[in-house]
Amino acid sequence: MTSIVSRRTLLLAAGAAAVTAGCGRESTGTMRFLVPSGPRAQAVEATLGKDFTRRTGVPLEIQLSGGGGNWQDVDGRLATAFAAGTPPTMAMVGANAVLTYAAAGLLQPLEPLMAKGDFRPDDYIKPFRRVNQYHGRTAAALYSLGVMVFSYNADAFRKAGLDPDRPPATWSEMRSAAAAVVGKRAARYGALHSYNADSNWTFENFIGWAGGSMMDTRRRRVTFADRPGVDVLAYWRGLIADKLSTPTTTLEMDDAFLRGDAAMVFGPSTKPVRYAEEASFDCRTAVVPIPDGGTRRLPPGGGSLVIFTKDKREQRAAWKVIQALISAAGQTELCESTGEIPVNAQATDARHLGPVIHKQPYRRPALDSVPALAQRFQFPGLRAVQINDLLQQNIYAALTGAKEPRQALGDAASRAEALLP
Repeated sequence: MTSIVSRRTLLLAAGAAAVTAGCGRESTGTMRFLVPSGPRAQAVEATLGKDFTRRTGVPLEIQLSGGGGNWQDVDGRLATAFAAGTPPTMAMVGANAVLTYAAAGLLQPLEPLMAKGDFRPDDYIKPFRRVNQYHGRTAAALYSLGVMVFSYNADAFRKAGLDPDRPPATWSEMRSAAAAVVGKRAARYGALHSYNADSNWTFENFIGWAGGSMMDTRRRRVTFADRPGVDVLAYWRGLIADKLSTPTTTLEMDDAFLRGDAAMVFGPSTKPVRYAEEASFDCRTAVVPIPDGGTRRLPPGGGSLVIFTKDKREQRAAWKVIQALISAAGQTELCESTGEIPVNAQATDARHLGPVIHKQPYRRPALDSVPALAQRFQFPGLRAVQINDLLQQNIYAALTGAKEPRQALGDAASRAEALLP
């Protein structure tokens, strides 16, 4: 992870200089749009089409991040571009990075463009602007949206004597279901989650459901070691100690579930698309069960569209691109193949994704989860990646029993405090 740390540090340092210099480049007349390689890039290209420039008068160059097409690849390309004084006009960045770029002064607020660009709030999901707020202004536009969902093996439920039409709604119900599944040998493990999700996204979800947070509201004090965080790890450590679960990476979790070794898994809403294609059993999806007495609060996964340029003409051109991508047609192009959630409410009607959703009911729980969307968290300062790394290491130590949950989170918190600005 060291290379990512240096890239993020380089990005913020270069960005500060770029902002001072008016974004550090002369206008070339061609708008450059950096996107992650892979399915999202394909959706962008298909939506905008080869005649986008002819239709809009906006000369456009789509730049691919390369690599595996993940958000770190985008960060790396942006770091290099800012250091060279040639940042793109706009980019698609990971949901967890929006606050980092906004805090560095790199992002242009979207309100002026929304006011003049025929933006109709009622066309979009209600949290559309709320989840990308920075100091009261909209710093990015949601594009590819995912939430955490709960997938389960209905065949294993039946074998264990459980009702497959009534998945657990709470963690106590999930523990009971896990015990039944393992006890009846319907699966080796009852429930799994990924401890190595990007930027501790799984833990961020869990702790939020339990009533906790990663930091206080002013982002001055680390709070993940408070009681909700300890209770979350103690719960999972208890499942593991009772052989109802085991620590897994994302890849290990997916493989175990598809082999039938795990009856229940937590993961992003894109996962059920793969599960439906590859599972040899009755695979179903539900809204996530939460800790007893908790609140369903879902920080988004996926990516958002941001504008870097300070040139007003280029900003208006970038807004045309954003409008096309968040339109009902643009969201249909993206979500039909990826399983992500459309941010445009019109995209779920009968002319767009409605028939797909009807045929693929595993998409419905993610759509039903939209009202619970919350802003994605990111640690402030230049060492967010380091903090997330040490937190992940201590979470793993707690899950394996190498440390008690309170000690593990306390150790991570004390080290994190030293790394914060």
